[in-house]
This record gives sequence, C-alpha cells and structure tokens, in this order.
Amino acid sequence: MRRFVSVLIALLVVSVAVPAAAQGLYEPLFDRFNFKLEGSWVGLKTAIRLDSSLTEEDGTTLHFEDDFGLSSGEVIPSVSFEWQVGRRHRLAARWQDIDRSSSTQVLTEIQWGDETIPIDANIEIAFDITTYAVDYTYYPWIKERWAGGFGIGFRVLDITTVLVVDQIELDESINASAPLPYINFEYRRKLSEKWRMKAGLGWLDVTVGDISGSQYIGRLAFEYQTRKRWGFGAAVNLSSIDVDWEGLSNEEDQNVLSGHLDFDINDISLYVRIRFGH
Repeated sequence: MRRFVSVLIALLVVSVAVPAAAQGLYEPLFDRFNFKLEGSWVGLKTAIRLDSSLTEEDGTTLHFEDDFGLSSGEVIPSVSFEWQVGRRHRLAARWQDIDRSSSTQVLTEIQWGDETIPIDANIEIAFDITTYAVDYTYYPWIKERWAGGFGIGFRVLDITTVLVVDQIELDESINASAPLPYINFEYRRKLSEKWRMKAGLGWLDVTVGDISGSQYIGRLAFEYQTRKRWGFGAAVNLSSIDVDWEGLSNEEDQNVLSGHLDFDINDISLYVRIRFGH
C-alpha cells in the first residue's frame, strides 16, 4: 500500500506540472493528459516451477490456486495515465500490485529447487507480483470519428514467491524481475458527443539475457465525459504471460536455479478519469 500511495502522489505531481494546452486540438478522440484511478476486480491463474541443476529431477509445477488454495480473485487499486505528447504521439503507463498468501497441507511430494517437500507437510505460501506497463503509440490514421495506431511497450514484472514448510522458510525462493517488451495496436472511436471507445492488442515473444518470455495483452474500454475535467469509464484487461528464467541464485549464491511462470491476469476495472491541459 505504501508503494501505491507513493505512485499516486508522484502521478499527481506530474499531472499538476503538465503545462496547459488547447484541449480542442486533441478532442474528442484524445486527452492532452489524463490520470485514472481504478478499482479492479482481478481474476488470476498461476503456475510456477523452480528447477535446480543440482538434482536430476525437474521441479514440480505448482498451480497456486488449485494446489494451495491461493485466491483466484482479488479487488485491488490500479493507477494509470496517458499523455498525448503530440497529436500523433501518446505515452501511457499502468501500475498494479497483487499480494496473496495462503496455508494448506500438501497431498503429494513436491520438488522445489533443491528442496523436497514431503506429503502431509503444512505449507504456507506468499506470492507478490507488481506490474509496471509503459507503452508508446503512434497514430498514422486520425479521422473525425476514429483513430488507429501502433507502437511498442514493455511490462516489468517484479515477482516474489516464498514457501514456508512446517514453519521453516525454504532457502530457495523466487525473487526476480522480468522485463517483457511487446508490440501494441490501438483503435479508438467516438461513439457520441459524450462516449468513446478504445480497444488495444499487444503481443511479443522475446529473449532478453537469461529471461525468455511471451505475452498477449488485450484491452477494451468505454469512457463517458461528464464535465470539463471529469469523467468515468469501464475497461476489460486480458493478459497471458509465459516466462522462463535461467541463472537464479540459491542460498550459496550459486547460479544453479531456473524458474518457469505461467500467469494469466484478467481484470474488470471501473475508473474515474481526470483530464489536465484543458
């Protein structure tokens, strides 16, 4: 929550600092600058495996929601903003933090890195993932009622996974960051004097150093402008992420661990939009 407050304050400061400009140059399809405070209902599906080169067996793929009873749905705050740098150039960013924990008794033997978790062990799990997404879009097509564009972006996942077995924390844990770039496409349309629609799609499969991954991103939003600066909207965000890490260190600081993550995060968000530069 402290990170959320820090991000919120920083974005508000940036918003106030944006110089005033003629909003008419960007309406009705674009805002000069807008800030969104979102309430998001998030649906999650998580599978993680941690392997070690010191053992002959692969790690056990753990389905957190099914195997450990980790919640598959959360209501969390999200923060996002858009800055129309020029009529054809847009920068956008979005932040989310999901922190879950649970405890259960395992029914099968689990191989987690170098550690073997026996049947009937009492296990507690803490899983935190923070997402930062930043993208740039260029609009070669701008008409009176619609606009289309494409661009590039990247999503940074800060992931922490800790297992505690019979009240003893395992030395092997996942504490890693995965920067995943993507190509994005966007279409937006004026539906009426007050309503507009935005749709986006992003994808890329890439290897960066010891990290390889792919992701699919989809977004559909409808916005209503109530007053000069205020509005509200609703959005559906879909994403599927597949990441492999190599060279993760164990407690002896040996690069003998590797990890794999399959992560689906989908959310329905209601938000308040504040426009600046009007």
